[in-house]
Amino acid sequence: MTVQSIEPVQGSHGLRSTRQVSPSEGSGPLKLIKSVLAMSIVVACGVVSGCQSDVDGIAKNVKTNDIKAPSSEVEENFGETGAEITLLLPKGTTGIYEGAARDMRDGAGLGVGELGGNQVFVKVVDVASGAPAAATAVSEARARGSVMLVSYASPAVTSAIAAVPADQRPALLNLGVPVPPTSGNVYNFVSDEIDSAIEGVQAASASGHKKVLVFAQSDFPAADEARLAGAIQAGGGTYLGLARYDLTDAAAADAVKRAGANLQNAETVLVLGKTVITTTIAGAVKASGKTNVTFVGTSAWPPQTYTDPSVAGTLIAMVEPEGATMIAERYQRHYKRALSTDAAYGYDAVAVASGIVRTKGPEGMNAQNLTSKVGFRGVTGLFRLTPAGTVERKMSLYSLNGGKLSLLGATPASF
Repeated sequence: MTVQSIEPVQGSHGLRSTRQVSPSEGSGPLKLIKSVLAMSIVVACGVVSGCQSDVDGIAKNVKTNDIKAPSSEVEENFGETGAEITLLLPKGTTGIYEGAARDMRDGAGLGVGELGGNQVFVKVVDVASGAPAAATAVSEARARGSVMLVSYASPAVTSAIAAVPADQRPALLNLGVPVPPTSGNVYNFVSDEIDSAIEGVQAASASGHKKVLVFAQSDFPAADEARLAGAIQAGGGTYLGLARYDLTDAAAADAVKRAGANLQNAETVLVLGKTVITTTIAGAVKASGKTNVTFVGTSAWPPQTYTDPSVAGTLIAMVEPEGATMIAERYQRHYKRALSTDAAYGYDAVAVASGIVRTKGPEGMNAQNLTSKVGFRGVTGLFRLTPAGTVERKMSLYSLNGGKLSLLGATPASF
């Protein structure tokens, strides 16, 4: 097996941006990337027949000129013709889109410029004033014939949108905190640390290490513990329990000591947390004499943890960065800042909608096509939406070696 190494840069939700190669505008590699972009990130060809010829036709019409973002003080549209994708975002206290909302807006703008093919456009609507404004925005979007709502708002606002009967609004793709799909045709799109943990544990279980002990920060939600335990058991593993730790080295070492009985039975130790204290946990487990276990980390681990000798050999599942690399240079050029995971999610939200509209027409934006078992391949990896309102995202498996992530198994080509 050939082992490949990358040098990661931490992004939110685990997606990494790799070092960029910046060829000149007219160089062969850049032209090649642009010509295949639509094929690699729009939609898996199995969703519809004739996908190849359709994407080739779109690629010839993609505009490659720089996308200029309009002022946030006015109503914003990206694109001019076709079916509307309504992007619901809250402006900041300064009256402009900031942070993650700005990145998602700009990722969507780049996506429609490259993939829309003049068949979709993005309308950005401010929902900072809360649920009443969001309800009005949804009603107006439906009246305009919008084919999809893409929301990044507070859980209360997005939940209010999700509660609108499915026959009275477009499909909702949620880029924020997951909300209950109350009335159907609601899809939580963002992957989190638990998704990464589940993939890593499943890889360990496949090698025979099925008894799993989990360490998590003291404020780890009970709902997330239930979700994780259920996934371990559904995969044929045994959930030994969860040991909580506070954010000091002494508290972490004490958590390992208190978990001694379960640790003796463990075959896999999963360590959750976006903190360097995760290395203290791993070191304390090894110091206890328990060395015949598989360690599993998550995409939330800070990159500076990778160089600690105590975590050498740890398995981590995460979205492979190559997809993001395909658009990172152009995002940087258009918006003068590095691509973030939030921007990548905005890009992929547009990719899903534009792919279905181009191949099925606006009327094809329905639950059946959105939840196709074939799924979609985007810059955030291979994923598919489920009728239950969740996203299944395939990840690549890495091992920590020499302070770097070494690829053990690439993302599968299909589900």
